[in-house]
Amino acid sequence: LYNRKHLMETLDKEVTRSQRHNHTFGLLVIDIDHFKKYNDTYGHLAGDKVLSRLAEVFKESIRSSDYAARYGGEEFIILLPEIGPEQGVEAAERIRQMVAEEKFGDKGKPIKVTISVGVASYPENGEDSQTVIRNADTALYEAKELGRNRVVLAGAKKVKKKKRKGKAK
Repeated sequence: LYNRKHLMETLDKEVTRSQRHNHTFGLLVIDIDHFKKYNDTYGHLAGDKVLSRLAEVFKESIRSSDYAARYGGEEFIILLPEIGPEQGVEAAERIRQMVAEEKFGDKGKPIKVTISVGVASYPENGEDSQTVIRNADTALYEAKELGRNRVVLAGAKKVKKKKRKGKAK
């Protein structure tokens, strides 16, 4: 996959293109759940194999016009040109499911790996690349707080249970 420098150049170009043509784009920030624990348990070579296989899964699961890059550590970003928030969530959920079904590790000892995904879209969640990334990253942390192995859309309202006050009449 591409590196962070190439990602930022590509993302800035996509913002300019989207502004010029009045298009949207989706952005997924993906983090491997409990990756430190995986590295500590199975070793860094095994962790490197997970990173490589995830890169393959990401490339297999996106359109030819989409763009996948390693953002840093165990984080990845996927850029989805000309799609809105709902389609971004659908793509993220499809990728999340593909990863959850993939078997990592030795053939004799398959290990499950899951990902959490934050989804944001341009221009709804920001008018520049840094803001869109920041909002997708915030959604990613919400996914982690909600229990991992899930997709969260930036700006989505959290559903809270209402407490009943008083007695019903």
